[in-house]
Amino acid sequence: MTSSTLRKLTDRVQRIEHCGMFVDLVRTSKGTVRVGSMPDVVKFLNGHGFREEIVVVMPWEVSMSGDNRTGEEFVLWQAQIRGGILKEYTGLPQDVQQLHQNLERIFPYFFDDQNLKVVRKDWLDRWCHFNVADPCYKNGGLEICCKNGDVIIKDAGEALYRRSDFPVLENPDESIEKLLTSIPRDGKNRDKLEVTPIGCGNGVTGTVANSIVRFGEYVIWIDPCGYPAQTLAQRGIHMDDITHYLFTHNHEDHVQGFTACLQRARMLGRKLNLILADEVFRVLAEQYGPLFPDLAEYVDLHSLSPAKPLQLGPIKIHSRWNHHILPYGSIGLKIFAGGRCFGYSGDTKYDESINKILNRPELEAQWFGDCDLIFHEIEFDNPYSVHSHWKQIEALQSKISGRVLGYHCPRLANSPFPLAEEGRCYVVGA
Repeated sequence: MTSSTLRKLTDRVQRIEHCGMFVDLVRTSKGTVRVGSMPDVVKFLNGHGFREEIVVVMPWEVSMSGDNRTGEEFVLWQAQIRGGILKEYTGLPQDVQQLHQNLERIFPYFFDDQNLKVVRKDWLDRWCHFNVADPCYKNGGLEICCKNGDVIIKDAGEALYRRSDFPVLENPDESIEKLLTSIPRDGKNRDKLEVTPIGCGNGVTGTVANSIVRFGEYVIWIDPCGYPAQTLAQRGIHMDDITHYLFTHNHEDHVQGFTACLQRARMLGRKLNLILADEVFRVLAEQYGPLFPDLAEYVDLHSLSPAKPLQLGPIKIHSRWNHHILPYGSIGLKIFAGGRCFGYSGDTKYDESINKILNRPELEAQWFGDCDLIFHEIEFDNPYSVHSHWKQIEALQSKISGRVLGYHCPRLANSPFPLAEEGRCYVVGA
């Protein structure tokens, strides 16, 4: 993930910009007020040393860089994991309600104390307090008014900020169109299975985990990241070369790029080929239906089901339900093509003692036994977290012959376990 730009607008107002998207930070007597959101906003805030107390939820908008709602899940995860302050969210009733509904579908779920069952927590109420600015939100001398897409902030009667006074300098869609003219297209048919990790990080560090799989004429992007056109361009890949988009589950760090990719499909008048489980699509449609009421017109669905492999031309995709912190878990993958197999764990808690209790053979190491290369999520520090500790994946590697590389983690120069390298093309079986 490239760094964002911090720009001073006034003595009390600063703007974080990235790929044509932005948030404004206003210093008030009640702390920092953030106006708007964007993918990876928590990383940008941390990078520039901000901690906001109040968030203004703007009307939902989308460009080919992304939308201005995706970003809040990991703001709240950071508060829950690291400890933090309760955040006041304010805005027009529809905007606040939509954000709350989206977060309710994904944020409150976690494992029980034994990491065996998914339970619903009270975290949304604990860390996120919603206030309707109808017509204004008042907090002592602070007043925030939202009307006709504009935001006005006053403090002790002093006007600090009017959003319309600070126009956007860059149109992301125009910038992306210009960018794409400089990226060569790749229409080459592959006779070998290729995998390129575009990002190996997670919701709090680096570029979120996502990979591209190529074989024949098919180019499958697993869990497209935020700012998709720009991120792919950094790897010399044209966004329009992607033929299929595969989503493993609905956590924000795995669906960051969905709205941007769908917006490009809509602007080009074509359909997005989606590969995902029916349960994942149902939640995805619930999350983003208000932004894309015509969503069904712009997607072609290829359903993943653990009970039946998906045949996509010369590619066969086997899937499983993982052990993860959503009611239905997340999807793990085995992709067969050209006599080779690539395994992708997806987010999962691989723990041999837990697997014995769960008694689900598909969660055992041997599920990956026919894979030549496996990307498996790892966690370095906490063996009791909801992710797979590297020592457990070391044990998994000892049970199978395929090469296992870690991802979904911070990049460590001297990692105790071999890691996938961002941008490197792996020819599976070579």
